Amino acid sequence: MPTHQSLSGSTDEQLVQRMVATHAERHGADYWKVLAEQVAPRLPARPTVVDVGCGPGLWLRDLGERYRGAALHGYDVTPAMLAHGRQLVWTGPTPTLALLDVTTEPLPHAAGTVDLVGMSSVLHVLDEPLPVLAEIRRVLAPGGTFLLNDWIRQPLETYLAWRRDTMGESEAECLPGGFRLFPAHNKYTTGDWRWLLGRAGFALRGQAQLRPSHVIFVAAPDGARGAPSGA
Repeated sequence: MPTHQSLSGSTDEQLVQRMVATHAERHGADYWKVLAEQVAPRLPARPTVVDVGCGPGLWLRDLGERYRGAALHGYDVTPAMLAHGRQLVWTGPTPTLALLDVTTEPLPHAAGTVDLVGMSSVLHVLDEPLPVLAEIRRVLAPGGTFLLNDWIRQPLETYLAWRRDTMGESEAECLPGGFRLFPAHNKYTTGDWRWLLGRAGFALRGQAQLRPSHVIFVAAPDGARGAPSGA
């Protein structure tokens, strides 16, 4: 599958360090407030949680501190990400972290057994998102939640300014890197994401926009319909 590294030209270690450095900004108090209001009420006391494209494991770590009875599972295609996750201090439950390409391999969970699937800033990279969404829908329990957090389309000027002002890139970094990544990061509008979720058989429960560049979607398998044909 395509990766952020292959698109940006960064090394695995550079991306690990960037994700670690920006984690607190991306998952601050407002983020966890959205989860508390839109996700937590539907979770059982001991949820099974899957993070698809788990990166360095920080989201699972933070979630485990809030749900100490959770069973946590993280999957990524980059060994350096998993290595970082395995060396974290886990004060909550220790996760299962495994190398897996969800575009070519099924998730190692039986149908209808996962309470929460998280996916952050990964789905936009994929050439064909619908089969991956179908696999996520397959493993979700009735009433389970798919938490999608991903890029939305911005004007070029706004996107480049964000890289300069928020990410702290110099002009020399911002322009070549920004032009290279702009097509991937600005592939979908909010409406496109909503359409994709509906096409894959999800019902939207809620959404939130905490940053200009990203929208959080809270979705669930649409029980009123079967698996969509062609997904």
